[in-house]
Amino acid sequence: MADLAAEHEGLTPNELAKLTEAFSIWDKAQQGYIPWNPDFQSLWRSIGQNPTEAELKEIIADNDTGTGHFDQDRFLKICESDNPRYMKDPIRPEQLIEAFKTFDKDGKGTLSIGQLRYMLQCLGDKLDDQEADDFIAFVLAKCKTEDSDEISYEEIVDQLMEKDPKNV
Repeated sequence: MADLAAEHEGLTPNELAKLTEAFSIWDKAQQGYIPWNPDFQSLWRSIGQNPTEAELKEIIADNDTGTGHFDQDRFLKICESDNPRYMKDPIRPEQLIEAFKTFDKDGKGTLSIGQLRYMLQCLGDKLDDQEADDFIAFVLAKCKTEDSDEISYEEIVDQLMEKDPKNV
């Protein structure tokens, strides 16, 4: 591990251990390499990243040497790369709350289901009908109060953070 730490100075010892372990788990045949398709996407998500399809294609295009696979060293170089920076920091609750606030025109701290559905299906990485329905069902089950058609976006964020503690 000391050799790896010296070779990958952009990663902390803790990050290095986590990333090395993740690589070895996905290297199912223990060959020292993993195919780009389909395993890179799964490996990348297993370390807490949530890339778009375009971001995945960019990472692969920038790093595939034509072999169709990557080794641990290539994976660690992708993880520590600053130019371009591929790894994203986990989302903080404050960031989500600020994003929701842009849709809260009256400043009450709430959103309607219609507003939420619009955000999910019309902005950014658009969800399909089933994905949006599933998310709204989750929100209604966890955040809906009896006496209102509005949902507190701070409560949505709390429930999301509880559901995925890696982001906290």
